[in-house]
Amino acid sequence: MSSHMAIPEQHNQLITQPHGRLHAIIIGGSITGLSAAIALRRAGFRVNVLEKDVTVTEELDGGCRIAPNLYKILRGWDLESELRKVSSKPETINMLSYESGSYLGSIRWDREVLKETDGEFGLTTYSALRSLLHREAVSQGVCVQFGAKVVALETRSSSPSVTLEDGETLRADLLVGADGVNGLTREYISTHGSPLDTSPSRKRTYKGVETGESTEGLKLEMFSVSIPKNLILDNSQLAYLITRRENDMFVWLGHERSAIGFPSGQSGDFSLCFYGLGLESRQTRDLHHILRGAEPSLLKLSRLASQTSSSLKCNPITHENVLDTWIDGSLVVIGEAAHPLPPGSAQSCALSVEDSLVLARLFSPQNFRCPFHARLSTPYIPTLLAAFQSIRYPHCASVQTKEVGIIHYMTMPGASDAERNIRDQGMRARRDTMEIAVVPVPLEIVDYFEPDFSHDMEEENEEDDDHQVVYEPATVRHTSESAVKADDGLEISPEWVEITEVFGYQAEDEAEEWWATWGRYQIWTEASEPVVDNNWMASSKTT
Repeated sequence: MSSHMAIPEQHNQLITQPHGRLHAIIIGGSITGLSAAIALRRAGFRVNVLEKDVTVTEELDGGCRIAPNLYKILRGWDLESELRKVSSKPETINMLSYESGSYLGSIRWDREVLKETDGEFGLTTYSALRSLLHREAVSQGVCVQFGAKVVALETRSSSPSVTLEDGETLRADLLVGADGVNGLTREYISTHGSPLDTSPSRKRTYKGVETGESTEGLKLEMFSVSIPKNLILDNSQLAYLITRRENDMFVWLGHERSAIGFPSGQSGDFSLCFYGLGLESRQTRDLHHILRGAEPSLLKLSRLASQTSSSLKCNPITHENVLDTWIDGSLVVIGEAAHPLPPGSAQSCALSVEDSLVLARLFSPQNFRCPFHARLSTPYIPTLLAAFQSIRYPHCASVQTKEVGIIHYMTMPGASDAERNIRDQGMRARRDTMEIAVVPVPLEIVDYFEPDFSHDMEEENEEDDDHQVVYEPATVRHTSESAVKADDGLEISPEWVEITEVFGYQAEDEAEEWWATWGRYQIWTEASEPVVDNNWMASSKTT
């Protein structure tokens, strides 16, 4: 069997490529796998994607948030115009009380902050983003095979391979596991590499920050549902969610309950994610029951959602550790297979696409002086994969911690009423929230919420008259106790630093820095010694 066996053409389009290129097989054709295919193809690889789903949109529903660090990568791939056709730009996040609906604060995206990140925020659907990436991958010459379930891997031989459910064996130079937290490749790495510790003591819980605690055995779960736009517009008490200000996002903060809602993409269908402790999801799929104790707007939304109950999804939230080892031989896992995030996290797609870009950049031909880059770089695959993990592990582990903390902050499972009140009072006072660590901009909140929340605002104003803080960008910069100096001499808050670290992350720069600091010395020093590629020599003699 050929060492570069291609997927049969009848399964999909296959563009013939020169045999001198490295060949990658990607296990998983989700957003992670397709972005890896695009990135590696742009780096000169021949790429095959194996996806167990039968179609590109199978089992995909719900909204997807495009963070600035994802947006700028897609723009760099010349996909900005296509992305705009299937997405919308949010301008404001409104925070409300889950139990009462009272207004807690708002944050509007500040243009100067977005300029610092070199990106934009966007809202779309998972299916729209996946379809966009699929079209781009195929147009670049990637072969995508649907209905191809991988059941076995061989990663440490001189000719790495995968075996499909039908018995077919496919070989490549590089295997990329992009099949998610429950996929074969994560399990394979956990078994063949450093064992993954899945003992209860290592599971993240949501009563406190330390591991090993629990909340009387109750499980935190996430329910997601997409509600058609027309159903919301036809309800006079809910239409404001879409009509008051286009593309607003809403966050309901509660006690052992929380929710996020936003119009997803150009369709405007309203995506809702509910987080809760002890929702008894195995006994019921009644969203109205799940939302017991919620404020009236959420209960109305639950009634509308019951009309589209087929789209209701439930995901238990368990904290899966970032794998200690992402590599086994010629296999590397990326995305959720390496560093799972809680369901509904804002960085889920962004981190995965960043992985793809860094991996491809490490293999970029411009980093090799030798004209036979593909054949002669094969011996250095383990070195480059180790570099990939060393670059991505600290960043992904840090973001995972932040995303878990965000859900804890929104939901406060196991917290006392006093702790929840401190959070809510802090929201009202500081207008600071979750992962959206941007400089707040004042809004005309009373006008915006007057029909629903003016009474709450009056009560809050009476209580907080002596503790009012006016939030202008400069004020936030100067009032932080642990501020740092910016280039312009102004002090910036820790939140500003955090946003530049996450939203402003430059994936390509990380790979370039490794090459400049270590790679050129390590690879080129080894390459200065005679390297004989017997496979390449043999193929040369036959031609």
